[in-house]
Amino acid sequence: MSRKGSLLALRDREPAPAQKPEAPGKAATIPAAANSTSPSTTTAPSRQGKKAMTGYFSPEMSFAMHMTARKNGMSLQDAMAEAFNDWLRKMGESPVGK
Repeated sequence: MSRKGSLLALRDREPAPAQKPEAPGKAATIPAAANSTSPSTTTAPSRQGKKAMTGYFSPEMSFAMHMTARKNGMSLQDAMAEAFNDWLRKMGESPVGK
C-alpha cells in the first residue's frame, strides 16, 4: 500500500508551464474542476459562511444522537449546535448559536 505524499512537497515543486493562448474566435475549453473556484457555485446557500466540524464516534453514539434528535423534531446539526453551546456555557464561554 503506498503512502500519500505530503502537501509540503507540492509547495516546492515547479509551477506548471503556461498554456498557449487560443487563436482569436476560438472558445477556450475549461475543465469543470478548474472552473469551480467560486464558493457560491460549489457551496450550498445553507452552508455559506459556515465551517464544518467533524468527529468520529461509536456507532451507538451516532445512532443515539440521530434518534434523539429526530424524536425531538430536530436535525442532527441543530442537536449538535445545542450540545456545543451547552458545553461552551459549562466552560464559562458565551454560546455562539448555530
